[in-house]
Amino acid sequence: MINRKFLGVLAALGLVPAITGCPATETEFGNFIERYESINGSSSGTGGGGGGQACAEVPAAGEADGDFLFALSAKLNPKKPVLFDTDLTTADGQNGLQFSLLLQPLDAKDRKTAVGASSMVGPFDVAADGSFTAVFPPLSVDGAANGLTGSDLVAEATISGNMCKPADFICGDITGWVTSPSMLPLDGSTFTMEKLSAPGAFPEPPKINCAKDEAAAL
Repeated sequence: MINRKFLGVLAALGLVPAITGCPATETEFGNFIERYESINGSSSGTGGGGGGQACAEVPAAGEADGDFLFALSAKLNPKKPVLFDTDLTTADGQNGLQFSLLLQPLDAKDRKTAVGASSMVGPFDVAADGSFTAVFPPLSVDGAANGLTGSDLVAEATISGNMCKPADFICGDITGWVTSPSMLPLDGSTFTMEKLSAPGAFPEPPKINCAKDEAAAL
């Protein structure tokens, strides 16, 4: 059970938005509390997170490069992921393979139209066994890409997974926080990156976790 007194303290400290006198925010925050209490400490039902087993072979620099669909599936509603048209590039770094991502949010209504500004993140190190942990800087997402509430988002996310050859499907776990418009935890969420057969040829519905469960159909 989430501690409401603790949430009140956080609100007083400015770590969650104040709700007094703001009906829309109060409703949104109340809905979050109800949904968090219903699933906290339990599985989201989608499975498939984590780094998994070590790779038999890690791709060489340049081998995994290409266009991907990146799906960020929040634990509160994993069937409605935030999607990004993503350009993945790899290079040899000081500690081995590194990768960077150019992330362009996609409209949640059709899952193919670019909305808002793109963001470059990385480079991130890949270990010799293929595992990686990538700490994203604060990531702003246009509200049109948010199929949950339609609000603009700012997230501070960390993704963990494996990049194994041929690296045409990369997946794992997400931790961190959505910091705006409300302070919401991302722990227990998942991500996938599916390589596209051609630029703009987005899979429908996209996969949302390592078990390759699918997002809700449009």
